[in-house]
Amino acid sequence: MGKSSGEVKETEYEKELAKVYAEEWGYYQESIVPFENQVIEDAKQANDASVYDDIAENTNLGYKKSFSEASNNTLSSMESNGINPNSGKFKSVVSDMADNEASVTSDAKSRSQVAGQERYIGKMSNVMAMGQGQSQEATATLSDIAAGAQQKAFNDANNSRQQSDSILGAAGALAGAAGSYYSNLPNVDVNDASIIAGTPNNNGYPVA
Repeated sequence: MGKSSGEVKETEYEKELAKVYAEEWGYYQESIVPFENQVIEDAKQANDASVYDDIAENTNLGYKKSFSEASNNTLSSMESNGINPNSGKFKSVVSDMADNEASVTSDAKSRSQVAGQERYIGKMSNVMAMGQGQSQEATATLSDIAAGAQQKAFNDANNSRQQSDSILGAAGALAGAAGSYYSNLPNVDVNDASIIAGTPNNNGYPVA
């Protein structure tokens, strides 16, 4: 019996197949890997502290702008209605608007940063999907987050102004009712001797 050398020779088909695999691997390293690295680096940068700082700062600026406009409109409304800037009502409305601004701004910054965290998670999910040959999902951009925060700032500022206008309207209605009441009271002559005598007349005032 002849002895086998144990060497398995490559067939022409196997040689051709190996050549195809080598070409595909080369294409992957040259064209796909740089793109994958870019996606991975982008995902890492999305979780950088500076990104969250920028999100918070943009949200804060949006709220300051919207509330500044709303506050100016409310202040103009109070002044045009003759409310004294030194009065308790004036100061109360200003204080309420400032407190409301601080509250909703803090809440909005937290929400925006959560949106930033979701953006990072979405990018990392895409990295994993890419490694498994799956399609990637669209993730929110920083512009998307900023636009959402700006819209909420406008809505919150508008709501705050409406609340202030409602309070001022109620105060104006009470003042108007009081003015109407006192304007309808009968005129009294303080020099009338009947007032001094202390005897009531038909109008409820003293007579002699």
